[in-house]
Amino acid sequence: MSVDAGAIGVRRREFLKILGASGAATTLVGCSSGDVEKLIPYVVNPDQTVPGVSTYYASTCRECSAACGIIVETRDGRAIKIEGNPAHPVNQGALCARGQSALQGLYNPDRYRGPMIRRDGTLTPATWDEALTLLSQKLGEVRSRGGAASAVFVNQHESGSFPAFLDEWLSAFGMPGHYSYEGEIDHAVVAANRESYGVAWPELNFAAARLIVSFGADFLDGWGASVPQQLSFADARAKLQDAPRVVYVGARRSLTGLNADEWVPARPGSELAIVNALRGSGSLASAADTSGVPIGTLERLARDIAATRPSLLVSGVSSSNAMDVALAVNAFNASLGNVGLTVVPANALRGFENAATPADLRGVAERMNAGSVPLLMVRGVNPSYSVPKSARFAEGMAKVPFKVSFSCYPDETTVLCDLVLPDHHSLEQWGDAEPMRGTLGLQQPTMDPVFNTRATADVLIAVAQKDPGAAARYPAKDYRTWFIGRFPGGADALTAALPQGFASGAPLPYRAVSHQRSAAPAAPAETGDFHFMVYPSPTLGDGRGANKPWLQELPDPVSKRCWQSWVEIHPETARRLGVENGDVVQVETSAGSVRGPAYLYLGIRPDTVAMPLGLGHTAYGRYAEGCGANALDAVGGVVDQGSGAMAFSSHRARVTKTGTHDRVVTTEGSARQHGRGIAQAMLASELAEHGDAHAAAAGHAFMGDASHEFLPGLRSPVANDAQGDLGNPASKDKGMYDPTHWSGMAKRRWAMTIDLARCTGCSACVTACYAENNIPTVGAPWQVMSVMPDRTGFGANLLRGREMSWIRLERYFEGAEHEDGHFDAHFEARFLPMLCQHCGNAPCEPVCPVFATYHAPDGLNVQVYNRCVGTRYCSNNCPYKVRYMNWFGYGEADRKQYAFPEPLNWQLNPDVTVRGKGVMEKCSFCVQRIREAESRATLEGREMEPDEFTSACAQACPSRAITFGDAADENWSVAKLAHDRRAYHVFAELNTYTAVVYLKKVNHPGSGQQAIAPATGTEH
Repeated sequence: MSVDAGAIGVRRREFLKILGASGAATTLVGCSSGDVEKLIPYVVNPDQTVPGVSTYYASTCRECSAACGIIVETRDGRAIKIEGNPAHPVNQGALCARGQSALQGLYNPDRYRGPMIRRDGTLTPATWDEALTLLSQKLGEVRSRGGAASAVFVNQHESGSFPAFLDEWLSAFGMPGHYSYEGEIDHAVVAANRESYGVAWPELNFAAARLIVSFGADFLDGWGASVPQQLSFADARAKLQDAPRVVYVGARRSLTGLNADEWVPARPGSELAIVNALRGSGSLASAADTSGVPIGTLERLARDIAATRPSLLVSGVSSSNAMDVALAVNAFNASLGNVGLTVVPANALRGFENAATPADLRGVAERMNAGSVPLLMVRGVNPSYSVPKSARFAEGMAKVPFKVSFSCYPDETTVLCDLVLPDHHSLEQWGDAEPMRGTLGLQQPTMDPVFNTRATADVLIAVAQKDPGAAARYPAKDYRTWFIGRFPGGADALTAALPQGFASGAPLPYRAVSHQRSAAPAAPAETGDFHFMVYPSPTLGDGRGANKPWLQELPDPVSKRCWQSWVEIHPETARRLGVENGDVVQVETSAGSVRGPAYLYLGIRPDTVAMPLGLGHTAYGRYAEGCGANALDAVGGVVDQGSGAMAFSSHRARVTKTGTHDRVVTTEGSARQHGRGIAQAMLASELAEHGDAHAAAAGHAFMGDASHEFLPGLRSPVANDAQGDLGNPASKDKGMYDPTHWSGMAKRRWAMTIDLARCTGCSACVTACYAENNIPTVGAPWQVMSVMPDRTGFGANLLRGREMSWIRLERYFEGAEHEDGHFDAHFEARFLPMLCQHCGNAPCEPVCPVFATYHAPDGLNVQVYNRCVGTRYCSNNCPYKVRYMNWFGYGEADRKQYAFPEPLNWQLNPDVTVRGKGVMEKCSFCVQRIREAESRATLEGREMEPDEFTSACAQACPSRAITFGDAADENWSVAKLAHDRRAYHVFAELNTYTAVVYLKKVNHPGSGQQAIAPATGTEH
């Protein structure tokens, strides 16, 4: 039956449009259960935007005070990836996990969509006109009543021009200067450095030292500027036999402690006695008695320090005498001649200047509780959570008549405010920073605002222009105009500097304002059998990262725990208390109590228990609220008298077993290698015995079986069918493996080397892989499958082995445990990134019934997602356990996009397929980057240059431990490193011929230490 379209009043063109649309819709519905959506192309193409082609913006990271340089990749107007700026003098292209996770702050689904005003006790949406009018009105009321001088503005600590701009604005309204608060800064060390060197944070040149001694300073993760410090430390350790020995003194081995060659487990609070004894101003016998450290250990350490020049000593304790310890360490460095060599005040980092202390915030709380603060404004800080409850900050806020928050997120402080004026994210606004003297880091918008937010500076200008007394000071229409007007050289100079991301110069001068500081409360009488230590989480910091699922799911580098709090207890102590891993214990101090599952940890003194900060939020969004416990609940108001820093390790505690059990959420399999030689090490003396670390006879296995060619750039003997006939150019039967057929791919062997002497276990590579490859997090409570009703809450899916990380940072312990059940402090930790090894003879390939996994001619083990039916045969056959089954349907109607809730899905990399339920997935060596580089070289009519690109994990690595490239081309760095005498393959005896080559860790035991054997863990 035919139908005359014209007879029923439908034109042919319209009929074809309807037919095409309906056909497309039918196709979409037939292939997917999700809702049909419309594609809306650009009507007017934005300037400098080509659909499908990335644009890169240089900017500055504001996730901590260090202000590293970053490059932000945007695609079609969306920021999709953050990487370090290679040209930036501070981080030199590296970037930590927190910096990369800034995207999850930008696209956080719980960000405020616009202004909020409290009406009838509830924060409700409002327009910007309403919000600005209300703020102007309240400012006028406060000033008319004579209360402006008592108003308080607490801002996040940052360098740059904004602090000076803010104080200028406050002065225009008759208000005092702001508090620039940063809870993670070591205020005791800052105060000591300022007294000793005249700067807050001198450069620490680890690479120039021959001996490094840390007194509680976790300089690899969270203490100071961790990225530049990690770069310098890794360069030092890369010297191999000439690398410095590292000694860590403290009650708990942090990440830095696990990277040390020797751990000296001293009682909390005894560090000052040790430092004074080592420098000759105290008795070694008395120090040994105070600290619980054998006198022989202190005598040997004193001899080593006296005999080794130059050295580097750093202090990072959190006791009530922390500033005294830091001053003693600074004086020790000066007496040893280290100042100017390993401690360089001339190259000071400026991000730690002028920060307010916890004692300052306690003073604000006291004033609020006294009813003397008429107006409180906060921006980018959360003192109701990050200041101990004993300060009663939240109670004080209830006595402030009007409270304003400029926060992006519904944190514990903001939900108590009367007006919320949500700030732009740092990736959406203009600004600058001063990471180091003479360098001005530039911050520019990388995309249009995601929500109806406004930059705080623009809000302040708009309010000032409404005030007759302040309007004359602000003729600029917005902060960008104001900023350009004060930039050295003006708009032209700024335009020229923006592509680089930094310029020479300094921001607007800013002088710290002297505020009323709380009188330090007397230390309460402490009772209990244990010292209680609280430390910032390496991944979540002081709690600001808790609303980012990447950071929640990133295992703690030391404990390998995630999505929960834990209490660290020594195994011998746990045995005495009858406590096992996961048993919930209560830690009670004079300030309060806190609970958490026990984690039995070798790296803590038997008389000490420890707990991380960063969890236990009562607000702050879906990923943070209700997850874990806040360790600050058991920390009182004790501060260091000289600096005002919190004394996090000055409490005694009682530890009791509650009788309940909570399975520990972890991705760790075994903490021991069981003699399998996965993470191997060798002694520095062995390198010296065998001469140059780089072998002259390239191509042979120096470790293990020497009967086969070692280099991954060469064909493995049993993989001819996978890699083609690369070794016989005269072969007549090349077929599809003819290099001309594959455009040169067959002559390549993409490979990776991982230097375990450099790797510190920081896990930045893990987050980089999540960001680049659209890996979903699975630890949120609403992601628990309906078939698992017995497993609920944060991290429940990980308890079922459902983690999805393509690269895991394995941590193994060697030594310490004896047959009689006794443990000693002499043990070693080894870190090893484990990912798909891209085997030349891959066990996963022959068992796949649908040929979803195969070997590419350029050496990649390829996973074809749309062929995979989820048999999991490949995973069962993989000896490295690096293939992961996606158990979740991220587009189900009742749980639509629960892995990437709107707008978190905006961050997804369009170059990488978003996998669905029933698909096996694993590391692809960032194949999308490989193909992009190949295509670019082809389009430009040239050969690919050595090292012109790298994988996401190698790009981010702050220790430069990972090198990626073509091992078949001797001009690539990876090919040269594969010849290293320390090189080995994991499970080489299986003849899988992996493309990942590990370089053995190099240990530097002291003269009085027993050495731990490379692979077996037995002492010799």
